[in-house]
Amino acid sequence: MIETVMRSLRGMAGRRPFAATVRLALLLGLLAAALAGWAAAAWTEARTRDALRDEERAQLALYGANLRTELEKHRAVPFVLARDVEVADLLMIPAPRTVERMNRKLAEIAKALPASALYVMDEEGVTVAASNWDQPDSFVGQNFAFRPYFRDAVERGEGHNFALGTTSLKPGYYTAHRVVAENRTLGVVVLKVGFEALEQGWRAAHDKVAVTDRDGMVFITNVDAWRYRSLPGAKPADPEAVNPLPWRMLPDGEVLVEDGAARRPHLLQSAAVREGDWTLHILTSLDPVGGRAATAGVLAAVLAGLLALSGVLLAQRRSALAERLAFQEQARHELERRVAEATAELRATENELVQAAKLAALGQMSAGIAHEINQPLAALRTFADNAAVLLERGHNDRVRENLAEIAALTDRMATITRHLKGFARRASGTLGAVAVNGAVREALALLEARLHRDAVSVALELPPEPVWVQGDDVRLQQVLVNLFSNAADAMRGGPVRVLGVHLAAEGADAVLTVRDTGHGVRPDALPHLFSPFFTTKEADEGLGLGLSISHGIVTDFGGSIAAANAPDGGAVFTVRLKRTEPPA
Repeated sequence: MIETVMRSLRGMAGRRPFAATVRLALLLGLLAAALAGWAAAAWTEARTRDALRDEERAQLALYGANLRTELEKHRAVPFVLARDVEVADLLMIPAPRTVERMNRKLAEIAKALPASALYVMDEEGVTVAASNWDQPDSFVGQNFAFRPYFRDAVERGEGHNFALGTTSLKPGYYTAHRVVAENRTLGVVVLKVGFEALEQGWRAAHDKVAVTDRDGMVFITNVDAWRYRSLPGAKPADPEAVNPLPWRMLPDGEVLVEDGAARRPHLLQSAAVREGDWTLHILTSLDPVGGRAATAGVLAAVLAGLLALSGVLLAQRRSALAERLAFQEQARHELERRVAEATAELRATENELVQAAKLAALGQMSAGIAHEINQPLAALRTFADNAAVLLERGHNDRVRENLAEIAALTDRMATITRHLKGFARRASGTLGAVAVNGAVREALALLEARLHRDAVSVALELPPEPVWVQGDDVRLQQVLVNLFSNAADAMRGGPVRVLGVHLAAEGADAVLTVRDTGHGVRPDALPHLFSPFFTTKEADEGLGLGLSISHGIVTDFGGSIAAANAPDGGAVFTVRLKRTEPPA
């Protein structure tokens, strides 16, 4: 190709006017190549930044769900211990033998959780028994009445606080519950947990993550050098004792972060964590943006230059037409290959975001499931310990009652794990006959803890006989769980919270309606509800993929799904599926 161009240029050497035209054409070609390279680099940089922002929002939701799960999974322990007979006996009569037995019991529970500390305080705030009773920094005898969690627990029954331990000098999250007996407050049970395991898990990610308190101080992070430093512009309680983070804020949500001797640009997104009055921050490196933009710019410039060179060859010799067309065909194939690679990369990114949405939903659901499992486990231990005490005291009838409660709790745990196992299994990938009645009941059972916690009642109207449709049981349950969860979210904080589920057979179709008593859907949002990444929720509450995934599943079944607002308030989702014969 180059030799052909050189021969053509040599042939033009004796023709000055034409040679000047060729030089002008080459100059214009180089200018076009430069402009094409600049435009392609700018476009690729903008698209890459948008893709990173979308990915960062998904990761922000995942980290938020991970943090909430960590906070929720230990909340039931002090609640159950505050109702333990032995704890009440200890606070009423703190005999040495009773204190020793409680110390060992608390140490065993703290080791099993695991937890930083678990201790019992009397009504004056003095620690009577603690899991670290045999350690040099034991809490026994220490007075923590000045702690906010103690005051809140005494006044309101429950208290929470993140603080640096005055005795252990280790940070932790404190959960406290009031101990009440004979209509008076006896004391408080407190659980302290650390975040070392959470931070260790975050270190495996490529993002930089930090959680700040209301004063802007970092106390949870996967970057050790950031811990106990404040956000730029924050006003901590003691400014002289806290150094600001090595960040320089830029427009459009970007930050320059010191990395050794260099400053590297990052995207910054933040979300509030309601459970602890904290803020979660995630920083994603912008280093890939420049590399991709440069590659796209070079590629576009090369393609533009080659096209300009082909134009020069066409003007010089018609005999080179076949060679020019062959080159253009090669360039077109290369461009198509690049476009196909870029499309495959975008699809892979979309699949990762879909998987992130599923994991985020599972993370949000796991808090309730962990709560439901931890409560029976803690109660089992309490009933077992109580049975031993009652057996020593000769109260055989009450021992039998405790054993019956233990049996009921094990049945409850088996039911919870059975529902979770059914929902977690992979879809078969093939369509068959599915009973909608059973799928509805399985989805409601899986969300039972969530609905109970949010005080949502269920108005269920199902035909007495099974309604069979063409579909897949696991994927149909996924659709139902998403619709029921969205309905519960829409009613959060409302005065009336009723989830209405109605199933009926209409000719060749089965029609399932899911209705809530929330505020409904904004009219301008209705046409976009089933679009990917469209959401009306906060950044840490969803990715906008749930309804899009549900729409795809129902369409694969040969059905349809639609959304509307009920005349008397609330949203109504209607799912139509093709009926079929029951399996032989």
